[in-house]
Amino acid sequence: MRNNVELSLNQATTRPYPLIETAEAAMRAGIRHIGLWIEPVEEIGLARTRRLLSDTGLSVSSVCRVGFLADKEGAELRAAMDGVKRALELSSEVGSPMLTLIAGGLPLHDPSIRSAENRLRGLLEELEPHARAAGVRLALEPLHPLFVQSRSVVTTISQALRVVEDFPVESVGVLIDAYATFWDPNFDDDVLAAGNRIAGYQVSDFTLPLPVPENMNGRLFPGDGSLDLGALTSSVRRAGYAGPIEVEIFNEDIWRLPLQTIVDRTVDSFSRHVAEPVNARERQTV
Repeated sequence: MRNNVELSLNQATTRPYPLIETAEAAMRAGIRHIGLWIEPVEEIGLARTRRLLSDTGLSVSSVCRVGFLADKEGAELRAAMDGVKRALELSSEVGSPMLTLIAGGLPLHDPSIRSAENRLRGLLEELEPHARAAGVRLALEPLHPLFVQSRSVVTTISQALRVVEDFPVESVGVLIDAYATFWDPNFDDDVLAAGNRIAGYQVSDFTLPLPVPENMNGRLFPGDGSLDLGALTSSVRRAGYAGPIEVEIFNEDIWRLPLQTIVDRTVDSFSRHVAEPVNARERQTV
């Protein structure tokens, strides 16, 4: 029998609030896992972060985020690559099993997505030994096609799998974000094909219209949009992923709420629209 679905609070959901306050609010709400972002960890330092995790009993599900490599060259690319290597060390220090990697957008000089894929694959050849040494999986995250030029040439799960297929599964995997990939009619098949390549899984809800100018910031609490997160999550679980599920929300209206309100609504919406439907489905299949 599979373990029950567990929530992890990704720090993006509480972005305006400091890490210390967020971790303490998560602990009060009974959350056991947290997805960290690099900048807040660097702000308080590794020693204070480790002490905070120990004091709150939180385990780290991921560290976000690095990369944006595909459209960089020269010194800019080298700085980004060095940033990935430093973040792998940071991830190891805080006990994270994975580090989120964003591909980067289409280069202006070469608008071929396949060329960008090949370039990214070559860069992963340099990064993979560092991931292996750190004991941290680099997790390539496909983003919605809306961001193919600005953020990520990798927009589908199958594409992410194509990029990482030649690397050891222990050190390079994929991160599946329901919000970014739900639209793909091949979602279920591609998730099943991903199998043990799935390093992490994130949820939030989708609705239209998207906010402008920052389209990314339209994510909602589970159940407040149009996604069947129970069905999407069941597919990921059937593929073998049994780790914590992060709620990662970018939304300026939500960020204006009191911290404990954000955390409590995260717990409630995750329970009602992710955990309970999935656990019910899995009990029926036993």
